[in-house]
Amino acid sequence: MVQLSPETSLGNTDSPRVALVTGGSSGIGRAVVEDLAAHGHRVVVLDRCAPADPLPPGTDLVIGDVRSAEDNDRAVSTALDRHGALHALVGNAGVHDGGVGLLDRPGEELAALARQVLDVDVVGYLLAARAAADALLESRGAMVFTLSDASFVVRGNGAGIAYAAAKHAALGVVRHLAADLAPRVRVNAVAPGGVVTGLRSVAGPDPREVFADPDGISAVIREFNPLGVVLTATQLAPLYRFLATDAASGMTGEVLRPDGGLAVR
Repeated sequence: MVQLSPETSLGNTDSPRVALVTGGSSGIGRAVVEDLAAHGHRVVVLDRCAPADPLPPGTDLVIGDVRSAEDNDRAVSTALDRHGALHALVGNAGVHDGGVGLLDRPGEELAALARQVLDVDVVGYLLAARAAADALLESRGAMVFTLSDASFVVRGNGAGIAYAAAKHAALGVVRHLAADLAPRVRVNAVAPGGVVTGLRSVAGPDPREVFADPDGISAVIREFNPLGVVLTATQLAPLYRFLATDAASGMTGEVLRPDGGLAVR
């Protein structure tokens, strides 16, 4: 994994860098929050609920929904009001479709599921980017988004058609934003393979954990990727910090793929 010194993680500035992380109360987002905070960043989290365990000291929590433009604006305002600047947006909040395929549901049910997944996983990214854009243009900052192996493969990874569509769309969002906001804002992404977190499926009447059987899922993930690895959220977090700082100053429109080598599968 990428190793950054505290000086590099702060971008060689005299004052701490400030990051906004959506979906930062759990899973990959929580690991990114802890990693950034441990390396001197001031962090604001936008999430629908408070975490089960307290966030790192000094972290600001904004309770809100990434599907709301107002809530995204409020999170950015919190960063500016508390810390005077915003240097990085980590767009991470997401939901899963439970692996539902085209023929698994009647048309109206499939449409409702797809709209829900796309609203969070794509529109949520767009609204976060729109809210943060002016502040990041001012600071010459960075956006980093969570994609997925489903951005590149569509079979065998447990993704259904709505989730695959959303992650392919999010890849387009990353590339469009990278072109649109250059040269003042860099836009990149991390696309992990299977990471056992509390990611929830919205395919049924009650949200359920996608990885309810972590041992079984981990075995499937190892079998699926050439390296036979299952990375943790903590192992992934430094990649986000790398992309969010001046260490990645020559990169935009790129996707880091810590997925065990699925590109050569």
